Amino acid sequence: MTLRQRIRFYQQLAVLIRAGVPLRASFMRLREKIPGGEVAMISDKLNAGDRLGEAFGAAAFSPFETNLVVAGERSARLENIFDHLAQFWTRDLEMRQALIRPLIYPIVVMHLAVALGWGVRLATTPLPVVLAGFFVTMSLLYILGAGAYFVVRAAWSNDRMRRFWLFLPIIGNAIKTASAYRWIHALRLEFGAGISLYRAVGDAWRASGFIDAERLAQEGEKSMLAGVSLSKLILEWKQLPRDWSDFIETGEISGAFETAFKNLEDEATREWTLAQQRMTEWVPKIVYFVVLIIVAVQVAEVMYQVEVAPIVQAEKQIDDATK
Repeated sequence: MTLRQRIRFYQQLAVLIRAGVPLRASFMRLREKIPGGEVAMISDKLNAGDRLGEAFGAAAFSPFETNLVVAGERSARLENIFDHLAQFWTRDLEMRQALIRPLIYPIVVMHLAVALGWGVRLATTPLPVVLAGFFVTMSLLYILGAGAYFVVRAAWSNDRMRRFWLFLPIIGNAIKTASAYRWIHALRLEFGAGISLYRAVGDAWRASGFIDAERLAQEGEKSMLAGVSLSKLILEWKQLPRDWSDFIETGEISGAFETAFKNLEDEATREWTLAQQRMTEWVPKIVYFVVLIIVAVQVAEVMYQVEVAPIVQAEKQIDDATK
């Protein structure tokens, strides 16, 4: 399922559930419209009597999506969850597009630089050799680019490698803010629907996408059942902003938890938006820098072919003639 199909899937689900269409009937409709086996798998699992969260897990949806759907089942707010997921992936798609668009120009420049570097050799090298060299150079660049893409993609889904991404200044901040946003959003939804706070905290961790989310979920549930306040726990959880403790403590004193959670969600949304903007601003600059290095190498080769190579060749001919 592509990202665009995922967005359309959640948008249509939200509309169907809000209109009162039963879950099984909703997925029977969508399996005919959304290609791929995920929707069909969910439909089959529901028909077999499984719960929706279990069906999402069996269909290999991400832990974030699966646990958020579980939270929606418990809170009886599935339409809000599907709306949220559609919006979340829409913003993710917008960020990807914002990252890709600025990369078109430097990639074109790189192609032109490589073509120019090999084109200059036509003065001293046969055309078939120049064309072969050009295609070999471009093939190597494509292989390096594809290799980097697959390494990054594999590392993104591996817990150990994801720890590495967290240490990178721009990317790590984007990951942390997105996970914090998921955490507070799931917590607010469940608590607002009447789910007990300790269970809502556990489900929020499971839906957050943080590394070691299950361990943190069990730790939070156990501590809160033992009487530890949420504001004190947040001070111990380095994954969440420390100043959130003040908001939570105000909610504990006043009893206005929902207001505190709403304020935190608004703040998390702003922080996540800023982190995305930094990503779209700096990642293209890094790619520009890499392309500039490639272009500089090609320009150096051109200068050598134009200025130095003829002199070297002439000196060699003179040496040969005097022998």
